[in-house]
Amino acid sequence: MSPVLHAAIAAAILCGGGFFQSTTGFGFALFATPLLVLMGMPLPQTVLLVSFGSLAQSLLGARHLRADVPWRLVAYATVLRIAGLLAGLFVLAGLAAVSLDRLRLGVGALLTTIVVVQLVWRPKPAPSIHPAWGVTACLFSGLLAGVVGMGGPPLVLWSMSHDWSAARIRGFLFACFACAIPLQIALMLVVFRVSLPPTPLLLCLLPAVLLGTALGMPVGNRLPRARLRAIAYAVLLAIGVCLFIPGLAVRG
Repeated sequence: MSPVLHAAIAAAILCGGGFFQSTTGFGFALFATPLLVLMGMPLPQTVLLVSFGSLAQSLLGARHLRADVPWRLVAYATVLRIAGLLAGLFVLAGLAAVSLDRLRLGVGALLTTIVVVQLVWRPKPAPSIHPAWGVTACLFSGLLAGVVGMGGPPLVLWSMSHDWSAARIRGFLFACFACAIPLQIALMLVVFRVSLPPTPLLLCLLPAVLLGTALGMPVGNRLPRARLRAIAYAVLLAIGVCLFIPGLAVRG
């Protein structure tokens, strides 16, 4: 594959990730990471490139929905998520002897169980829930981001438990990601010394994300809360199953 075609396909994938996350408030990595890896990009560089893309989209989304963002709650969540992220990186360093597939099996099984329980139980969204749930969700979100690079699901489930508008949910998620991703990128570059993706991909990153965001933001703005909730649960369930099945195959 020529470098130009490779960069064009990667740009289309990044555009799709920007569209997906700007519509729902999360999911950039879910969409872009497996496709970029399938193209042959090394996983560390893929995670770094996707982190840059998700950061750009989250900044744009948070700016667009800034009037709906609960900024004090975002600051509180960010402190807890950073603490969880640092703990997750230490856990990851101590899990060298543990199969990543077995780790994903546990995470996938837990996430799938939580979503299924939510769908069956159908708890009614409330104006506020016990602070302990917020602390747990934010810490677990950071922990998962550090261990398996996927910190969104706990935040999505927690925000969906409130009777917030779709705009407030998306704005909260955008702002939380925008505040925490810079630290994740810095740790990858400085501590783990992950090399930057190829220059052509970096050059097409921002235009692709801008285009995807411009296309997806109006769609997300028209989504009613019930539709956003249904899409979010479907995506979370897909994440859980995709993590669970490969780990189960290895275990078997």
